[in-house]
Amino acid sequence: MNEAIRVSLVSLGCARNLVDSEVLLGHAVEEGLQVVTEPEDADVVVVNTCGFIDSAKQESIDTILSVSRLKQEGALKGVVAVGCLAQRYGEQLAEEVPELDAVFGLSDYSAVPGVVRKIVNGSDRRWVATVDGGRPKGPRSDQKRVLLTPHSFAYLRISEGCDHKCTFCAIPSMRGRNRSKPIDVLVEEAEVLAAGGVQELVIVAEDTTAYGLDVDRKRRIHELLERLGDVDGIRWIRLMYAYPHTVRPELTTFLREHEKAVKYLDIPIQHISSPMLKAMKRGVSRDQVRGILDRLRDEVPGIAVRSTLITGFPGETEADFAELLDLVETYRFERLGVFTYSREETTPAHDLPDQVDEAVAEERAATLMARQREIMGEFQRSLIGRTLPVLVDGHDESGEFLVGRTWADAPEVDGRVLLPGDAAGVGDFVATRITQAGDYELVGEVAS
Repeated sequence: MNEAIRVSLVSLGCARNLVDSEVLLGHAVEEGLQVVTEPEDADVVVVNTCGFIDSAKQESIDTILSVSRLKQEGALKGVVAVGCLAQRYGEQLAEEVPELDAVFGLSDYSAVPGVVRKIVNGSDRRWVATVDGGRPKGPRSDQKRVLLTPHSFAYLRISEGCDHKCTFCAIPSMRGRNRSKPIDVLVEEAEVLAAGGVQELVIVAEDTTAYGLDVDRKRRIHELLERLGDVDGIRWIRLMYAYPHTVRPELTTFLREHEKAVKYLDIPIQHISSPMLKAMKRGVSRDQVRGILDRLRDEVPGIAVRSTLITGFPGETEADFAELLDLVETYRFERLGVFTYSREETTPAHDLPDQVDEAVAEERAATLMARQREIMGEFQRSLIGRTLPVLVDGHDESGEFLVGRTWADAPEVDGRVLLPGDAAGVGDFVATRITQAGDYELVGEVAS
């Protein structure tokens, strides 16, 4: 009896990319391949790449080259690149990285297992496909996933692509226009995840608040969330990637009133200066952004607001940056990420005048994050003495402590709570009294 072909997957980039990785592994298992964790143990390694900004692209290239060294050492038969970088630079990757056996752009990845078999069986041709890794993605493409997250949570991707024309962003050119998945299909996916023990659905898309617009020009994110709230077994529903001026009262009503809604919203605003927002083509002004942020505080008491900001966008002046710093100091985001502008070819911002020196952009980002660290530390310390529900995701690196999250912490991007190692199991909710607080980490004990 022949041994199963072993495949390992390295997933880089965002949560949407992770869903693609889970889909790809689902096809691999369905085709009889054996999934292994470590690249050193595999016959073929698939690298799911990110092509969003320079640092992510470099990480993807470095990972491909690192895995390719295993192939040169004879421990590996093949290396395959998929994902956004492969979609964006497929021909170039195939030409400049001869160690790659195949390069697949974005698809449902149904054809990848067949190519893996050809690689292992010693095909003498190089199987390079820069766009076609299977069928185009359809409404049911995300079914039969092999989860790479602990079963405490799973990502639910509600749509593909984005209709916005932000001048700094290459995502629409890679992933296309917004395409919403039917509500019934998403409910089916949620039911399967719940049956597998998943407690928290983390809702993701390029623009979650655009859900439904492509179908009948109506925003239906609140309707979808209500339907997902009816799924037995799911206890938390968390929404990521809301576009600022599309947060409607129906959505804040859900966040405020539904028992399964996590009072948390990820709402990337990118900047607060009106000239910067206009140059970015964000479709909103300073006053509109601040109004939306203030509405969240008013309409959803106790909400934890996460956002992302960009420093060093072309033309950003000291006055523009001062407005951004003032926003951070006065609004006091519970969670915040800050990125320096990445000059992406094929985007309109690439050719804008008044490009900001990289060192200046980095200094501004560091200033924002230093102030945010103080603000977040104060928020963390305000939780000491409170008893909060904490969802357990697993153990820490030492294996000594359980790691969990509060309502204010989305997986992989926010903070965590440490609990005694025998307090509960993965996927359990634990009533936790917070006893210590750091800038990004809480320590708690099981409440009596």
